[in-house]
Amino acid sequence: MRIFRLFILFFITVVSVVYAGSMRASDAPNGNDITWRLAGPGGGGWIQSIAFDPLDPDILYVGCDVGGFYFSTDSGRTYTIRNNGLHDYFIESIAVHPKDNNIIILGTESGIHRTTDRGKTWQWIRTGFPPIQGHSFSAPIGAVCFNPIHPAIVYAGIGRPRQGKNGKGTIYASGDTGLTWRLVSAGQLPSDAIVSDIEVKPDNSKIILAATTKGIFRSDDEGKTWKSSSEGLPLLRVEEIAFAVSSPDVVYASLCTTARDKEPWNGGVYRSDDAGRTWRSANGEGMPHRVGKANQPRQMTSTIKEIVVDPRDANVVYAGNTSWVTAGLLKTIDGGRHWQRTTVHSGTNINMEYGWIKSWGPSVECMAISSIKPDSIVFGTSGHIFATEDTGKSWQQRYYRQLPNGNFAGTGLEVTCLNDIVPDPIRPRRLYFCYMDIGLLISDDEGHTFRRSIESMKHPGNCFRVAVDPKSPNTIWAGTGEWGSNMGDICRSDDDGKTWRVVGKPETGLPVGQTRHPVLDLKSPVGNRRLLVTSKGNGIFESRDGGDSWRCINGNLTAETIKEPRGLLLDPADSDHIIVALAGDWNKGAGIYETGDNGGTWSRVDKEPLFSDIQSLVIDPNDLKTRYVCTREHYDKNTRRMHPGGLFKSVDGGITWQRILDFRFVRDVAINPADSRILYAATTDHPYHDNPLAEGLLKSMDGGITWRHENTGLSHRNISCVSVNPHDSTQIYIGTGGNSVFIGKDCRK
Repeated sequence: MRIFRLFILFFITVVSVVYAGSMRASDAPNGNDITWRLAGPGGGGWIQSIAFDPLDPDILYVGCDVGGFYFSTDSGRTYTIRNNGLHDYFIESIAVHPKDNNIIILGTESGIHRTTDRGKTWQWIRTGFPPIQGHSFSAPIGAVCFNPIHPAIVYAGIGRPRQGKNGKGTIYASGDTGLTWRLVSAGQLPSDAIVSDIEVKPDNSKIILAATTKGIFRSDDEGKTWKSSSEGLPLLRVEEIAFAVSSPDVVYASLCTTARDKEPWNGGVYRSDDAGRTWRSANGEGMPHRVGKANQPRQMTSTIKEIVVDPRDANVVYAGNTSWVTAGLLKTIDGGRHWQRTTVHSGTNINMEYGWIKSWGPSVECMAISSIKPDSIVFGTSGHIFATEDTGKSWQQRYYRQLPNGNFAGTGLEVTCLNDIVPDPIRPRRLYFCYMDIGLLISDDEGHTFRRSIESMKHPGNCFRVAVDPKSPNTIWAGTGEWGSNMGDICRSDDDGKTWRVVGKPETGLPVGQTRHPVLDLKSPVGNRRLLVTSKGNGIFESRDGGDSWRCINGNLTAETIKEPRGLLLDPADSDHIIVALAGDWNKGAGIYETGDNGGTWSRVDKEPLFSDIQSLVIDPNDLKTRYVCTREHYDKNTRRMHPGGLFKSVDGGITWQRILDFRFVRDVAINPADSRILYAATTDHPYHDNPLAEGLLKSMDGGITWRHENTGLSHRNISCVSVNPHDSTQIYIGTGGNSVFIGKDCRK
């Protein structure tokens, strides 16, 4: 027992020494070495909420699921990102003060955010809400609404409607334009009801309706008491509510159908003529009724989510269909007896500018109608924004700018996420942007304009990384895959990314799986390059004929060990020397491995269980024994051990490590090629809890001993990747988890 205690004491001492000196990212001072500019193709991501300004018809507000808040003064033709002070970039709902448009309240998954300067700065409001949680959401706001007659009063409902989670059956109210809040519905709604919309009757602010997953609830006393008000509805999952301003007793509601297979379709639009007391179907002729199969996703069933009413006429209603197969906007001019699709983006009679994002349809995820110019309507999808100024006769895209040469550029609405940014090894202005969801985009002018490069890829949704042959620069390899399923492959282009062909297939030796980390052996023959890749769940593979055939080089690595490859490096001086980072449970073999015989045998380098969820592995090109590992904080339930996140450094080839940056989630690190002491660390976070913001980009001038933030000019602090231009070491590229790319100039070397 005494020997065991001595061992524990020794282990704790070693770990303490290893962690000693690590600098907390939050303690790093602010720097201003780097000036940043936003770059991106426009659009992408998920347009979660949208609102017209009640006093200025040209001002448009947009909220996204990962990108934050966007402000437009020209009806969506251009945007600025206004995220300063936000503690959460998931904007579920937007409410603008009806008489003072400087005051805006956002409902986010982390609660209420409030501005008094149209979003230039934000304040996170917590007074009256439950305590902030570090591993969950304490008060996610699914709906927020100003009282139109007494706008000092604001209402907010709890829940995460898009995910169908975190319903508490609770509604809060504020009497001071959102500064402080109190619970007003305790015990009156079902305890698991998710609140997705709240609307106040335009001519009588005592009457309030709330849409929930348990039906519609009504208050007749400004929210003091609530009662179910769902008579006539065929089901209780209600999405949105819209009062008719011109006839306030008329109100419409959208229902999310639960039908599958041969069950009767039971969603759509319902109408009330008594301010929400009773309801009747408004699903007249032309309303889509498609029902998907039981094993199909919900998007294969016609579902109406968004609904708005023309303020001039209670019978003119617009309804947004979120289904993949019947996506688009519907319109009725007779109160729901007849419906007509107003959006046609394919086939004949096209009336939409659809834009460069063609991979998915116009599923209506949010919508708004101008109270000043009701002919103007906007809606957002999971990637686009569309606008009409003629009541739906024609639609224009409002998310990017098309150029005469076929390229395109963003206009400020950047909602995309990056896996990697790869500078071309030969062409100084060429960049490869490896995006989530939208695949590979190429820029030949340092990110000012873009072209999409996915032609003939089998799995174009995600590009993880590319490798370019410097001796034959028109030859490019791309690792691809799909989120949500382990599908992917390696693709090759021989015409500078214009077209691609899949070169890694099961029949040629490369199993199906997310294929990442393509690495070229530059010592191998040009035109017949040796190529290394990792395949999720399958391990490490090599091709010696440019991708036509493959063999596994896992050697003695076990199937459990090779599940999650997170880094692959090839010694430029010795082609048989390969280093790989394998994420997972350290006790089951995850860690850093090396081989000196091209994968015949692998040996584990790290000897202590210091890190678990490895994100990336980077090696100093001037000294292969200096290595960096980026990790995410991970709790091991089996050992009851918390593995810390951060940045670890080894100067002896990985035998011993020092934690040089203390943060829960460091995603990537880049080494300046002109001076290995200069490091750039990318921090990020997952939106699974209150305040899910990281520390942005940190820079060290002394090999990681000290750090400072380099976030001045950045609108997004969750950084997913960082690269340095090999042709100009002052040029820095970072990819974000929601605002596309920022390109910086490091003025201090």
